[in-house]
Amino acid sequence: MRNPTLIKRLAEALEGLAGEKVRIITHSGGDPDSIGSAYVLSNILRRIGVEDVGVIIPESISTHSRSLLSYLGLELGEVRGDEAYIVVDAGSPHQLGGLSETVGKGRTIVIDHHTTSHEAYGEGYLLFSSEDYQSVCEIVYELAEHLGYRLDGREAEALYLGMYYDTVRFSVADSETMRKACRLIELGVEPSTLLQEFEAVMDISERIARLKAAKRMKLYRIGSWLVALSHVGSFQSSVARSLLGLGAHVAVVAGEGDEGVQVSLRCVQEAVEAGLDLGRIASRLGEEFGGHGGGHAAASRAFCQRGGIDEVLSRSLNLISESFGAEAREVGD
Repeated sequence: MRNPTLIKRLAEALEGLAGEKVRIITHSGGDPDSIGSAYVLSNILRRIGVEDVGVIIPESISTHSRSLLSYLGLELGEVRGDEAYIVVDAGSPHQLGGLSETVGKGRTIVIDHHTTSHEAYGEGYLLFSSEDYQSVCEIVYELAEHLGYRLDGREAEALYLGMYYDTVRFSVADSETMRKACRLIELGVEPSTLLQEFEAVMDISERIARLKAAKRMKLYRIGSWLVALSHVGSFQSSVARSLLGLGAHVAVVAGEGDEGVQVSLRCVQEAVEAGLDLGRIASRLGEEFGGHGGGHAAASRAFCQRGGIDEVLSRSLNLISESFGAEAREVGD
């Protein structure tokens, strides 16, 4: 167990909700970590005596998230205004979309593992967050263990998927996360069968986006680190991952979206170990360009309502340079 004190305090706070109505809220759109943790947490709450539990995903829900909701048989609820709230996997209130003000006014518990959450949540929130954890699903796993709650097969699959995707398919998972993943396999998870359900074959539009971004890429050297910048109309996260696969240590990919300029940032684990924290850089970008941002040290996202793509990418490069403590120089042909 990574943080027994945090888990014990969280268990006590949740047990205090017995007899109440509770809504569990993920970040906008949801993802496997937020949905998996919300699903298992809702079942744990019913076990400890919460009368009415619902799960809410703000804003538009991705196709991937809808597929997972269907697989888990998880039906979404709605906010009524007379319940307590539990926010999972949202690094700041901004990630709750239109529910940020509603949730902030109520009794709200936040369960998170992002680098930005301690700074983002102020009064009105009871925060349980630690960067020691690689996913919220891992926190919920330890909560179940602490409470003596035995996970069934479907709950084990939900937590496994959250850990898998939040560690970039276990590529940045540490030994503690892998120990938990192995324990979930012992509880009935069949990794190859499960992942076939959700590992979608890349369609032609995503392939085109990756190739276009590679063609437009600008490459910079900061000391011994290679930083790739590019822009594309969609699939920014996928494109950023692909640039790491090409050899970049850090990738920043921007594009125009509904909230202005959307930026996805990714880096290799060695860069994190050298002190780079993309979650904090995304938060800075959001603040400076009138939007919001956050995420993990190795993977983050920002939404910038002011400034153009070139300006946001330039500022991203400056912040990365400051973190590495060296000047960025463009790599020529």
